[in-house]
Amino acid sequence: MGADGVRLDAVRAAYAWVTEWLLDMQALVGRELRHPLTGATAETAREAEEELHRLGCLSLALDPFDDDPGPDDARLAGLLTDPIEVTFTSATGEPVHVQRLALDEAVEAARRHRAAICQLVDAYRTAVRFVEADLDRLRRASADPGQPGAVPADRLAALTREAAADPVGCARPGLWREGLAALERDLIPRSGPDPGLAAATGRLRSSVQRLRHLAAEAVAEGLAGPDPSSGPGGADAAPDDVDDLLARAAAAPAGGGPDTDLVDDLHRAADEVDAVRRRLRGRCHRELRGRLEAYRQRAADEGLAEHPDLEDSYRQARAGLSPDGFTVTAASRAVRAYQQAVNEVTR
Repeated sequence: MGADGVRLDAVRAAYAWVTEWLLDMQALVGRELRHPLTGATAETAREAEEELHRLGCLSLALDPFDDDPGPDDARLAGLLTDPIEVTFTSATGEPVHVQRLALDEAVEAARRHRAAICQLVDAYRTAVRFVEADLDRLRRASADPGQPGAVPADRLAALTREAAADPVGCARPGLWREGLAALERDLIPRSGPDPGLAAATGRLRSSVQRLRHLAAEAVAEGLAGPDPSSGPGGADAAPDDVDDLLARAAAAPAGGGPDTDLVDDLHRAADEVDAVRRRLRGRCHRELRGRLEAYRQRAADEGLAEHPDLEDSYRQARAGLSPDGFTVTAASRAVRAYQQAVNEVTR
């Protein structure tokens, strides 16, 4: 076999390898990352899809060479002497990137994308195993009549549903991890203060602290003024009885048995505080999104929506408003930077 035949066989083999890797990785991602994912978990899935996309680009670049070119085919000369041109598009809408790669470089690039997908899936599997082990331990402990602390069945069921919806606990890490920690504390033998009361008190204090921090951010950024539809104290206020409840919890006698009414009241108050925080966060998000789109429209009215000095700033502001990674201060500053850019360009 001549040099030309050897080269053609090498290209065909490379295409077969890359295509097989692509099909295997598509099946792997579809099988393992099949849950409705949000938050950091969704980012893992997005990265895996992007690696799959690039692997597909390499497979597509090799695909035309799988045909058997005739002796006068102009592609044959290029195939035997030139690097292979690979057009990398992006699943995320980024600009097209073209690379010219030697055959062995194209195969090595495909191998790297395959390895990256395997690493992402392995990391996801490991995180899921940890969550499943935590839940299994709690289920066994709650079913053991010899355990001095009992895990409430409804709270265990709620945590199980949470894990099923968000297997690695990334979408709502506070709620998920705090709930798991609270259930684990319920299994600790009772010596001294009631662990259920301590968990409920800690949860309420944490909820109030987070609400106050968010409210301070909103005030500092000039966002989310009083909600006229709210009752006394405003929409951003914690329930009136929070301080009284915390005082009652602090005064509860140690070793006197669980005060289930107080524990229930503490959890109810924490639920209310968390609801207030979610409403405030949503109002801040809507207000910032409204500001951003108003300035985007202003730029569009001037025919400058795609101006290079504005596009990058707009994209950064939109990214800051993504619900998964939204923080008031960072998003507000990104929107303000876009406003300033529009003002500069439209003067």
